[in-house]
Amino acid sequence: MSLRHLALMIGFCGALAACSNSGPPMRRFPELTFRNQPPIQLDIGRIEVVSQYQPPAQAPHIEYDMPISPENAVKRWVQDRLQPIGRNGTLRVVIRDASATETPLKTDTGFTGMFKKEQAANVDMSVDVALQMLDDKQFVTAEVTGKQARTHSELEGMKLNERDRLLYDMVEDLMKGLNNEVDGNIHSTFGPWLGAH
Repeated sequence: MSLRHLALMIGFCGALAACSNSGPPMRRFPELTFRNQPPIQLDIGRIEVVSQYQPPAQAPHIEYDMPISPENAVKRWVQDRLQPIGRNGTLRVVIRDASATETPLKTDTGFTGMFKKEQAANVDMSVDVALQMLDDKQFVTAEVTGKQARTHSELEGMKLNERDRLLYDMVEDLMKGLNNEVDGNIHSTFGPWLGAH
């Protein structure tokens, strides 16, 4: 290999390295947690989480391409807020729905479209959760449910980090709504299991 070829190769590799490092740094989002709220102590021996929702790994579904998916947020909520302090009994948390979709909208592709920013897509998220107290034979003796949904539009030309921030904020707001709904239902329905007996 001639010195000229070697110099060209070194220059090419340097250009590749520069390109790979020139992109905007990926933004790290704070951990979505519910530890700032008091745990709900339940006189049961264990908690099991059953996810009935299986998201398709294809458009318009985006659960696999989010800072945190609705399903993982629900699991984190269970971990942070529900605390078994008894010896017997089971609480089963059933995730019936934890979907997130991104649906493109029709935009102006003509000359006038060059001078305006339009809504390019709609993002829809929903969660549907059931908390079921089980007896020794695994029959449901009491149940609390919660459903929440959120919709938001994405602006044309949104950067990847801006999109991720939108998705993160939507999940956070979705879970705040679910937390508030389920919290009240737990205290009105699960009275016999609240605290140690």
